Parts: sequence; structure tokens; C-alpha cells
Amino acid sequence: MAASFNKVLLMGNLTRNPELRQIPGGSSVCEFGLAINRRYSVNGNDREETTFVDIIVWGRTAESCSRFLQKGSSVFVEGRLQLDQWEDQAGGKRSRLRVVAENVQFIGSRRENGGMEGEYSGNYQQNSGYRQGDGYQQRQAGPGGYVPRGGNSNPPIPDEAFNVGDDVEDDIPF
Repeated sequence: MAASFNKVLLMGNLTRNPELRQIPGGSSVCEFGLAINRRYSVNGNDREETTFVDIIVWGRTAESCSRFLQKGSSVFVEGRLQLDQWEDQAGGKRSRLRVVAENVQFIGSRRENGGMEGEYSGNYQQNSGYRQGDGYQQRQAGPGGYVPRGGNSNPPIPDEAFNVGDDVEDDIPF
């Protein structure tokens, strides 16, 4: 029997501000909508279609999305499809397909992604923390602080956004 594979890669703009909430166990969960545009041509006529996708993010990634994203922000989302099924009040069966984000990368400037100045492209990863090599390097000053390559002493985003804690394992092989 063949193995299964469930992976989604999307790039688009938020259709609404992220909604952050805490579940009873204390975990953070953030939800937002994403609009993905597709341009194509039919018989020489340019056309465009937009697909709207619901995204759900958990943990520290959810907190970062809530803090730094807003309606219109550009993001790259890496995750998996999840089918939710339930019964409505009238007894009808309902379902929806959405993306559970495992990695959210903020694209564009911080002015676009939170109202602050300076260029920014941040990468937040679900559960495994920050992936070194995605445009940032560890600062000599201490663990958890990252600065753009080239040694800029003013990080483009506050250090606390990158502090994933000691209890999180990363996938760096050294």
C-alpha cells in the first residue's frame, strides 16, 4: 500500500486581521483567511481567479502571527490540509477544509506586516522554532537573538519574537 502525503504551500494576502485566542489547556490558536490570486490566459484574454483559504496556527507561531500580521499582509504558509466535520443545530452534516500552518513566513516590509518601519521577512515555524539559514543568523550576544545577515546591530523585529524557549527542539543537525 502506498504511503500518504499531506503538504500545502500557499502564498497570499490576509483577508482579515488574525484572531488569537487561548484554549482551556493554555495553548494559543490563531485563525485568519488567506486570498491567493491566480492569473492565466484563455484565448489571449487575461483572467484572474482568487481562492480563499482558512488558516489555523498553534502555539508561539500563533502569537507571532497575531502580533505582526494584519489584514492585507503578505505571507507564505507551509502546512497540511485538515477536514473538520460536525453536525449543525438542525441536525445537518457540515464540513470544511482548512490549512493547519506549520510554518508561516512574513513577506514584505514591516510597515506592511505590523505598521513599523524597516525591511522585514520573518520566518516562524510551528513546534520546531526558528530555522537558521532562512535569512537570519544567530547573534554573538546570546541565544535566541537573530539579526539579518551582514551583522546589522538593529534587528528588524524584536528578539522576543524569535525566543522559542529551551523546551523546543530544532531540526538543525549540529
